[in-house]
Amino acid sequence: MKTSLKLRNMLLVAGTIVALACLTGTAKAGPLTTYTGADNDVSSLAQMTNSVAAESAFAAAAPGLSIITFETAVPSDVSIAGGSITNNSECGALCGFDTTPGGSYFYLLLGGSATFSFTTPISDFGMYITGLQTDLVPQETLTFSDGSSETIDTPTSTGGGGAFIGFTDTGASITSVSYNATDDVVSLDDVLYGSATSTATPEPNSLLLLGTGIAGLAGLIRRRFAKAL
Repeated sequence: MKTSLKLRNMLLVAGTIVALACLTGTAKAGPLTTYTGADNDVSSLAQMTNSVAAESAFAAAAPGLSIITFETAVPSDVSIAGGSITNNSECGALCGFDTTPGGSYFYLLLGGSATFSFTTPISDFGMYITGLQTDLVPQETLTFSDGSSETIDTPTSTGGGGAFIGFTDTGASITSVSYNATDDVVSLDDVLYGSATSTATPEPNSLLLLGTGIAGLAGLIRRRFAKAL
């Protein structure tokens, strides 16, 4: 009976050590990376060279994300507050326009903020913004929390300009993102979101250390088990 109890305690300790080793062998979340580009005086996506380049870099870093084009209903796992879906900004390119090829709808924001809330937390987010006049209004920003408050400034754009703004935040668990247009009238479109970069994986050195530790632990258990018998 004493021998069985001793062996059981040894196995419990071994299990705890392995569990702790697995936890310490997991890499921490990576750094926040931003992707921004802006173009002045634009009225179509074809004129937004810098913005499209920023979106392409973002898409390459975070492939396979979901997209909201506003041409169909907003997905059920996302809710948006602070603006409205429309196909008419009522003041032309100065207030923004659709950026979806072949589309016509976008999200109009008459100043203030638009907040995107996600049922499933995300780590990657990006979108096009048009109708920008950031030389005439206070700085416009994208804000969210990944454990601490993060703010990304919209690049300066004039005369009804356009921009792309996005970020990847590996390992983050973000449930909402807000865009603050301050006093500007802008349009948002082609919103990309998801967790393409969210999975933190064990580092090679950590895996080697974990394997060595488990092998040593197994040898120790075998020796003590033999003595106990």
